[in-house]
Amino acid sequence: MLNPKKKDLRTKVKDEEEKHLPEEKELIKFLSNVALFGKLTRNERRNLVKYIYIRKFKIGEMIFKKNYPNVVFYILKEGELKVFLEKNDEELELNRLHPLDFFGEIGLFLDHSRTATVKAVEDSVLLAISKRDLRDFIARFPRAGVKILYKMGEILCNHVINLNKKINI
Repeated sequence: MLNPKKKDLRTKVKDEEEKHLPEEKELIKFLSNVALFGKLTRNERRNLVKYIYIRKFKIGEMIFKKNYPNVVFYILKEGELKVFLEKNDEELELNRLHPLDFFGEIGLFLDHSRTATVKAVEDSVLLAISKRDLRDFIARFPRAGVKILYKMGEILCNHVINLNKKINI
């Protein structure tokens, strides 16, 4: 016969899992729209969600500053962010980030500090995955890892091509 306390614990665990199910489903669907994860199967995205942390930032809050350690990759889920450099107490805006944009990819491949400062222009929700967690995911799910890394290479190559076009104007 089952111990009634164990049954209560199982019920609580199941209730907690069911509470997070709609949020998890929504995240899995959201990731399908992020270019980096578009080639992943639903099951591969479900596995990836287990490695992702949700971070919330208020308007004006710094995500990170230039030269901070670079060990977390972010995907903007909601809100708007400003990427900038500071020079002589002025902000030189480099880019605006919107939902589905991602940043921090340099730290996934190189031991290099942050190259710019990122600040929330409005209340924002970010999905974060650490360098270590991404490596663990790739080791555990190599097929999905190859898809992500291949797409990352494609995206970074296109960035270089586009920057070259801007410089050669």
